[in-house]
Amino acid sequence: MAQEADAAETPKQQDGSSKPLLPRQPGDDVTTELTDPITVSDEKKTESLAAYMEGIAAQKNGQLDDALKAFRRAVEADPTAAEPVRAHALLLMRLGRTRQAVEEAQKAIELDPDDFETRIQLAVLMLTRRDPAAAARLIEEALGSARLSRASREFVSIHAVRGRLYIQVGDASKAAESYSVLLDALERPEDFGLDFREHQKLMTDRATGYDTIGKVMLEVGRNDKAVQAFSALVRINEDRPGDYHYWQALAQYRLDDLEASEKNLNRYFETNDRSRESLRLLSDLYRASSRSADVIPRLEQLAENTNDAGAVKLFMGDLLVEKGDADAAAKVYQGVIDQTGDADAWLGLIRVAIVKRDPAELQLSVLKALRARIQIAELLPLRPLITNDPEFGRQVLTTAVESLKDDTVEQNPVATFFYSQLAGADYLDLPELEGILLQATLDQNPTPDVGIEAMGRLGLNQYMQENYQDAVTTFRRLLSIPGLPDNEQVITLYRLSAAEAENQNFEEAIAAIETALKLRPQNPQLMYQLGLIQLQAKKYDDSEETLKAAIKVSESDPRLEGQNRILLGGLYSQLGRWDDAIAVYQGLLEMPGITEELVRRGRMALSNAFVQKGDLVNGEKILEEVYAETPDDPGVNNDLGYLYADQNKNLEQAEKMVRIAVDAEPDNPAYLDSLGWVLYRLGRYDEALQALKKATGDPDYRDSTILEHLGDVQKALKQDDDARRSWQEAQDIEKASKAPDDTILKRLKTKLAPAEDPAGDSVP
Repeated sequence: MAQEADAAETPKQQDGSSKPLLPRQPGDDVTTELTDPITVSDEKKTESLAAYMEGIAAQKNGQLDDALKAFRRAVEADPTAAEPVRAHALLLMRLGRTRQAVEEAQKAIELDPDDFETRIQLAVLMLTRRDPAAAARLIEEALGSARLSRASREFVSIHAVRGRLYIQVGDASKAAESYSVLLDALERPEDFGLDFREHQKLMTDRATGYDTIGKVMLEVGRNDKAVQAFSALVRINEDRPGDYHYWQALAQYRLDDLEASEKNLNRYFETNDRSRESLRLLSDLYRASSRSADVIPRLEQLAENTNDAGAVKLFMGDLLVEKGDADAAAKVYQGVIDQTGDADAWLGLIRVAIVKRDPAELQLSVLKALRARIQIAELLPLRPLITNDPEFGRQVLTTAVESLKDDTVEQNPVATFFYSQLAGADYLDLPELEGILLQATLDQNPTPDVGIEAMGRLGLNQYMQENYQDAVTTFRRLLSIPGLPDNEQVITLYRLSAAEAENQNFEEAIAAIETALKLRPQNPQLMYQLGLIQLQAKKYDDSEETLKAAIKVSESDPRLEGQNRILLGGLYSQLGRWDDAIAVYQGLLEMPGITEELVRRGRMALSNAFVQKGDLVNGEKILEEVYAETPDDPGVNNDLGYLYADQNKNLEQAEKMVRIAVDAEPDNPAYLDSLGWVLYRLGRYDEALQALKKATGDPDYRDSTILEHLGDVQKALKQDDDARRSWQEAQDIEKASKAPDDTILKRLKTKLAPAEDPAGDSVP
């Protein structure tokens, strides 16, 4: 393609230069041509047209202030004409008057739905303002313009911006759509009317060149397009060895073109670079072509005459570890240490010890690695290799804990802390050993960063093991460290408040969370915690005020707002304020964007509030709707089954439903109570007695309703003295509750007067 011919066909701007392909910043490439002729039908439109043309002339001569004034006059004369508004907006962008530019640009695109030029300029502006969502909307609108030719430089320009945008927001699939267009433009520029300079600019711009296009295509699995892009790079660079040979080889490997892939990979190796990714590709190629036995000899060749010899040897050792040849791998790693002192080889020796399942060798290798200045962050990726085998993981931890008792064994706080993290891993979950190792870490005077993290984890470990006083002591010790970062203070104060609350030290718990709120004012999570503790401390008015404020400040976060609404509804329910509870739960369910779990919890709570208020119809209706959606949910089955039993209807179905709940949680007293109550309604008193005795078997959990039901069954079985004892205990518990229910107390009083209620049946 001849440069002169292309240049001759390129449209010129009024200053004589070729129009640039891509806008570099908002306001570039102000369109000066009229897209639609203005019909001069009255004096104002004539005035507008004259002012617009005056602005064009002034802008051409670099008199930007005069141009701005002229465009403004044109807009004022005829606000319905799109061209003056667009010119005004684009010049405002060029002058950096962003707010006004956005306003005028919005007017321009409203006046002209097919105005893709202003939309793309406004999209670029939105990107500079870090509003990718608005930019994406504008770009998609621009692509939908009826005036936009799919075989034009403008089409390419829009896709160049679109590709960058979607790369920025991490949407590789949409980015690939645009980069496919750019690849076509690079390969066939004449199809889009690109001249030589525009084509070169597109090719040399890192964001739109072959290299980026190929990598994006690889990411989304369009390997044929990736091969096309990297082949172009190879061609342009006259097949000189380069990184693009590796990328080409990778794309060809994914297309199962193994011979071509190996050829290009070898060209890459001629650069004398040895990236780990390229070595992995080599191994994969040899395995795919049934030559795995030849990989190590080839790696030995690649380790010669290169500055990356250590990297090749390390990869060779890793490959041997993967194959289970621990002794050969250890020899390679030791050779790297002897020749280069590369500390990463010590990580390799740790992997060797893991393969050999040798806890003592592992402990020694960890110590040596730390002496070689390996950091804790480099050890952490090794955790799954140890913990995925629980038996070996326990052996490692046992060895580590036992070594703490042996004064002849060298200790290192980072190593001890590393082992503590193994103990806390999901596959092992050994909290006692974790606590021992965390305390040992602190006893070894670690560096501040390790010490702070270890102390925080120790306090959390103690809390999770219900050693609340020890947790309080640890958290307060952590807070006493001078210069403790604000974020650590907030987290620790939050945990301290929870531990103090578990100890029933509510004033101290409130003080801790209020201190955290001074560091993070109006934080909805902290406000939720304060409201919860105030509720636990029976400071109901304070809790209500806190939770209302928390709901207000969390309106932008459905999860946090929902969490605060659930707790406020629980507060109202606890106080028997059923109308308030219903209003809160209904507000929760009307929120946009809440999770399915919050919807479920809200509907269940709303149903319960209706039932407790005495509105059984609405309570039952909501539960039946939830049941229809989740018929296997134990909680839903229990609640609806109990409600049926309480109304003495659908008893056979109620029994089936409640048994689903009991089968899921055989020791749940609420579920056992429901079962006992259904069986009582069915007249199966002996079975009901068995279920209710199990429900009341925990001396630390006493519930007035369950005890009342037990008394009712005992009365039906003519166990009158036992019935009276159960009813009396139920009455005592209800009287001592936070919000005694007068209906329940009245019913129990009647039952405790045998002459008045010989049947002893509960009033529904």
